[in-house]
Amino acid sequence: MDKIRNFSIIAHVDHGKSTLSDKLIEFTHTVSLRDLKDQYLDNMDLERERGITIKLQTIRMEYKGYTLNLIDTPGHVDFSGEVDRSLMASDGALLLVDVMGGIEAQTLGNYLKAIDLNIPVIPILNKIDIDNADIEGSIDAIINILGFEREEIILSSGKTGLGIENILDSIIEKIPAPSGDINKSFRGFIFDSFFDEYRGVVLLVKILDGSVSISDKLYFSSNSTEITVLDLGYIKESFISEKNASVGEVVYIATGLKSIKDVVIKDTLVKDLSSKPLFKITEEKSMVFSSIYPLEASDIEKFRDSVEKLSINDASFSYTPISNSILGFGYRCGFLGLLHMDIIKERLLREYNIDIFVSFPSVEYKIVLKDTLQEVLISQAQDLLDLSLIDHIEEPFVKVDIIAPKIYFGVIMEFVLSKRGEFINSSFYNSSVNVERTLFNFDIPLSSVIYNFFDELKSITSGQASMDYSFSGFRISDIKRLDFLINHEIVDPLSILIHANEAEKESRKYVSKMKDIIPRKNFSIAIQASLDGKVIAREDVKPFRKDVTQKLYGGDPTRRMKLLEKQKKGKKKSLMFGRVEIPSDLFIQLYSKL
Repeated sequence: MDKIRNFSIIAHVDHGKSTLSDKLIEFTHTVSLRDLKDQYLDNMDLERERGITIKLQTIRMEYKGYTLNLIDTPGHVDFSGEVDRSLMASDGALLLVDVMGGIEAQTLGNYLKAIDLNIPVIPILNKIDIDNADIEGSIDAIINILGFEREEIILSSGKTGLGIENILDSIIEKIPAPSGDINKSFRGFIFDSFFDEYRGVVLLVKILDGSVSISDKLYFSSNSTEITVLDLGYIKESFISEKNASVGEVVYIATGLKSIKDVVIKDTLVKDLSSKPLFKITEEKSMVFSSIYPLEASDIEKFRDSVEKLSINDASFSYTPISNSILGFGYRCGFLGLLHMDIIKERLLREYNIDIFVSFPSVEYKIVLKDTLQEVLISQAQDLLDLSLIDHIEEPFVKVDIIAPKIYFGVIMEFVLSKRGEFINSSFYNSSVNVERTLFNFDIPLSSVIYNFFDELKSITSGQASMDYSFSGFRISDIKRLDFLINHEIVDPLSILIHANEAEKESRKYVSKMKDIIPRKNFSIAIQASLDGKVIAREDVKPFRKDVTQKLYGGDPTRRMKLLEKQKKGKKKSLMFGRVEIPSDLFIQLYSKL
């Protein structure tokens, strides 16, 4: 156990974490050069294409007689739960700072997570091989903002390999060996899981106490579910099976379970149910909700199977079946964020070859009932209860940290306040490139953050802002159901939940788009937005008009008036008996244009 080091690498997005991981693997000869490839730990095609890590991975390296277990972490804010679990399973962390980007929002956020877990952090200034890199300015920023000493900071380049040996030596010297007692009953922390066609559910586990062997009977501490260890070992170039493993090691354990839903991430695996769990289990809560429908009715069975298979490999993806009068069968799905939603959409398209429609994203609101004060969570307008039963409605807020050059102070304040954000505080510091920056702290409704917020923030700051956010709780809010009427009939699937102050602006935008999408008829079609039974926005789709008098030349003008009057009566009759057919792609066109 004294020769084991378990560590993670934490960084802001695109600060070179995957490249550094590749260099550590190459330097320790963990994988043969023939098999080594860029972003080695990123197994999904989407990860390679986008240059991001989506799922945490683990790999064992050997160096100077020590066993080094790297627990790789994603960098995107949507997958912060994966970072939390990686750090929980680690005894130390490497904090990567890009010499050009400096300290960004997620750099600070991930650093504070490590500090909260009381694990040592080794600061690394990466990409120092870049021309015109302000190395001294970056070092000063790390010292002044994060509080490290100059001699603690390691200079490196994941691209050239500069500083790699120094990093590995520092891992051995500064990260402690795992603690635990070999003589106690087995306990293991489950930090991730995945589904394997042959092994069933496979757990990734850090052993806290004791030892485990193949065929052992183990239990999930949270629900007492029993499993048998069918296989165990560690991961290098492939799965390396072992007959047993002991305290301090990071291993995989094959359970044979057929569904990942049987596993509780962050649970403690035990031999004796009286053993205490390591952490209190907190569920990775879905932040964004959307409905997914197959575009072709013939794909329904294929679609149903693909969603179930996707959920097996992604415990953070939730779904419940729904039915829409226009789009048919689908699922109401929960995601960690918009990137997570986009990844699921891409995987359905690529891995299962299904064309789908994904509805406009929404968040989950809390309804508190009168008398009983019972709480009900809903994410779509169709689930809203009778207002006479509701005491109040609460909406989710997030704490948002934004870092940007000081010159954008005013435009950022104006932008966030327009999104119903609340300013908490701000501070100033010099960044790695000698530009004074501002760290903002805001409380913002989650509904304002999930759609286009970051793109707009990047736009108003010329791409120089970064952000991180975390759920801060629910607050009482004036949430209303906004209905849309076509030809004076409510189209239920179009209804949305919205804050009262934003209803008029958004409704005008919606009805304007619908006007361009709904096909014209022989009669006028009214498109209305209704809030609390009152119409607050309206557009009309003009009818086709035929010149019924075009063949008349001269003569009594009353003939012309009679024909026009006859046409007018015909249109009234059409309006009474004619129906407006809602095109099935109305949602697709509407939400793609907003």
